[in-house]
Amino acid sequence: MKKVGKLIGFIGICLFAIGLSYVVTKHLDKNLYLNTNILVTFEDTEEFNLENTNVLTKEKAIEEYPNTFKVKNNSLKKVKYQVKLVEKDSNIDNSKLKYVLYLNGKEVKSGKVSDLDILYEQKIDRKKEDVYKLYLYFVEEFENPVYTYSIEVDASR
Repeated sequence: MKKVGKLIGFIGICLFAIGLSYVVTKHLDKNLYLNTNILVTFEDTEEFNLENTNVLTKEKAIEEYPNTFKVKNNSLKKVKYQVKLVEKDSNIDNSKLKYVLYLNGKEVKSGKVSDLDILYEQKIDRKKEDVYKLYLYFVEEFENPVYTYSIEVDASR
């Protein structure tokens, strides 16, 4: 009878230890997600202006006006993030404005600014960095165009 009691006690202690380790692991895993650390750096500025340029072709934009920014994942887990283009000030119809987006040296997206909701969505591995270059250009000629915008990056699990 003593052996059965000891066996039941040993099994109970093992089950308790397994349960406790499961709870601790889940808690630590949740905290890793909560401590998401995305670093966004801009080459020149966070706010960009297209002013006093009557004609800005795609070729000229790519040659002269790169808007470069980097997204670095400093957390311990893979992170999903969204890149958004936020219009600040404009005197032109943004359907007359096009964009080309490069990620790590490759063109990943292009089109009309008016069709954008989210510029780009990406998952980034831990301790990795993505380098973006965004180019905006006019479809037609404008007199004294003004288009000011910024880039926002939102991270999630």
